Amino acid sequence: MTEEDSPYGTPQRLKVAALAIALLYFGGLLVIVVSAPTLPIPDFPNECPENSQNCSRIATNPYRATGETGILINGTEEEVLKIVNGWIADGPRTISRTDGSEDGLVHAVFRSFVWRFADDLLVQVDCVDGQVLVQLHSESRIGVSDFNVNDKRVLALDSHLDSTTFSGDGCI
Repeated sequence: MTEEDSPYGTPQRLKVAALAIALLYFGGLLVIVVSAPTLPIPDFPNECPENSQNCSRIATNPYRATGETGILINGTEEEVLKIVNGWIADGPRTISRTDGSEDGLVHAVFRSFVWRFADDLLVQVDCVDGQVLVQLHSESRIGVSDFNVNDKRVLALDSHLDSTTFSGDGCI
């Protein structure tokens, strides 16, 4: 069998096809990165967009997730921030933008495996009546649906915080 008779085509055609696929992939990545830049988020969001399929929160105006308005923890703000930042650092393809040390607002960016779509996770930690109130908000920057990734992320962090033992010291 000659190269021309091969069901895969000639080596030249295979090189051109591979180059075209690579250009399409990297071109797509460029479009995604340019259309969803990482910008600072100064405040914890008030709510998810109406009828959103790419946002989840455990906070005031809960959306998807558990329906809770926050997570109360009997510990210190420093303990909670350490646990949250550790959980974020252990995640794949994750960059921590702020650690909450200044104002209790943690901002992390999670990227999907193949196309590197960016999702913002925001965690607000405050002292309320001697307990730490944790609010979670995770949202995709672009797209209509997140295939439940943000909901799973919020629920995973909620579960992680729930399974962690805190000092019980309370906050001031």
